[in-house]
Amino acid sequence: MLELERPDSLVQRVVSALRAEIDAGHFPAESRLPTEQQLSERLNVSRSVVREAIAQLKSDGVLVARRGAGSFISQTPSGTVFRLPGGGNHKLDLAQLFEMRLWIETQAAMTAARRRTPEDLKRMSDAIREMEKKRLDFDAASAADVAFHRAIAAATKNDYFVSFHDFLRGQLVAVRRAQWANTASHAGDFARQEHGELYEAIERGDHRGAAESAERHLRAAAKRQKIELPPND
Repeated sequence: MLELERPDSLVQRVVSALRAEIDAGHFPAESRLPTEQQLSERLNVSRSVVREAIAQLKSDGVLVARRGAGSFISQTPSGTVFRLPGGGNHKLDLAQLFEMRLWIETQAAMTAARRRTPEDLKRMSDAIREMEKKRLDFDAASAADVAFHRAIAAATKNDYFVSFHDFLRGQLVAVRRAQWANTASHAGDFARQEHGELYEAIERGDHRGAAESAERHLRAAAKRQKIELPPND
């Protein structure tokens, strides 16, 4: 029996209900999903809402369409796309996003310090130079900022982490640009100090120092957005 819980919108309620049924094994891989009309009646929502939910699940790789036969559960029912909660028109929770970055990127910096290559280090140093050179060109500076952090991700030699970093990059474009605009008077300083310290720790293979530098940088970046991250216990 399908039951709707309470997420953020009617479409998301249908998406969550269908995912719950799939996770519970009620709709196994390769099985046919009920029709839009049947789901509309069972969930007490309009067919247009069901249609939007199905479109999202197809986009996420949970469902596949078979021409003339309807929608079927894919061979990867958990999906192939990561979404942040509160999508659509809802604002990102930057405090939670920065906290997640703190947990993940400190470990990435630690791993990068162990696995970095000369090519990785060159990409990082080139990005820092670009940040300093273009510190008053906010689009260029924020792009160089992204390039620096992506070089660290690449230095972990973990393709899954690189892909996750690329996903987060899209969520943080506006935040990074605003940060450079808000700190224009000393943008070069924090680029050189915070990014420079992190680079130097990775360059010398100091994995603990790299993690500590990454944490200091992320806490400072959050504070520039007026976000005070909780201490690590």
